[in-house]
Amino acid sequence: MIRHILKTLLLLLWCMLSAYLINVSDKLFVPSERTESPAFWSVYTVTVVMMVIYVGLINKLYNGIVAVKAANDRESELRILGNYLLFAIAAPLLIHRLLLYAGETIATQGEVGVDSIFLNMDYWMKDFPFLLLPLVLTALFFYYWPQYRLFKGDKESVVPEQQDVSVFSWREYRLPNILLEQLRKVLDPTISVVDGRIRVFDIVFILYENQSYFAVLSNGEKYLLPRFRPSMLAEWGLGCWFVQINNTVRVNMLYLQHSLEDRKNLTLDETVDLVLFGPKGQYSRELLRIGRSGAEHIKDFLHAVPTVADEGWNEWTVEVR
Repeated sequence: MIRHILKTLLLLLWCMLSAYLINVSDKLFVPSERTESPAFWSVYTVTVVMMVIYVGLINKLYNGIVAVKAANDRESELRILGNYLLFAIAAPLLIHRLLLYAGETIATQGEVGVDSIFLNMDYWMKDFPFLLLPLVLTALFFYYWPQYRLFKGDKESVVPEQQDVSVFSWREYRLPNILLEQLRKVLDPTISVVDGRIRVFDIVFILYENQSYFAVLSNGEKYLLPRFRPSMLAEWGLGCWFVQINNTVRVNMLYLQHSLEDRKNLTLDETVDLVLFGPKGQYSRELLRIGRSGAEHIKDFLHAVPTVADEGWNEWTVEVR
């Protein structure tokens, strides 16, 4: 609650600073030429309100364009970013320019033509850059630090709600590797493909490479996941455990150890770490790199720990090749 209030206050302060910049514009170094105008503070107040609306609009466009899509590679990430910036900046710009035109029309009693919206070069050269800058910075801020948005929208939860599940000590401490140790005591450690299927328990990573998805197992083996799509995780019995940490990697949270509160330094279970990343391992620790939204996805998983499903590791299997 306190954190949300703090975010709100900081964004309000940003709106106030942005509104000041927009209204003094090219007189930034001699602001008295603008601030001493009788109408300045009235216009400033209205601009603060409009900036609050613009920030909310950018927040909403982030939720609708970026948050609901998972970039599979650098190209798709740039495409998503481009679409987001286009709409997140163009929409407030258009609204603001139309409002200015309405104000000019009222002030001049209709002497300003519609063509001035686009042909008023004095506006585009002097005032426009000072409106564009705070909008771009706001959009980029939400893109690179999405955890500071005021609201996250109605996106589907990373972890489906579960009822009447038993509570293990791993829930209390939010340490999935405690559950891993318990499972190792009761499950067959043998990893084998039976009828073209593998246990979800044995999958450490789901990788996106060469337009296909692969499963990396705890013994280092790698299999193709035919016809796999990320949306299918919702159909897997324990699919919510596979959290996307960067553009190409989803990790099985079961195999992460130590406190996950430090989401910048993920560490695998020691045994699996040695197999995958040790002297004889064939994989790079780059797999554990935290991407732009990875920390938020991990936070969502930790938030859902009290209700996340934790049974069926030996029964749930997926098709591999």
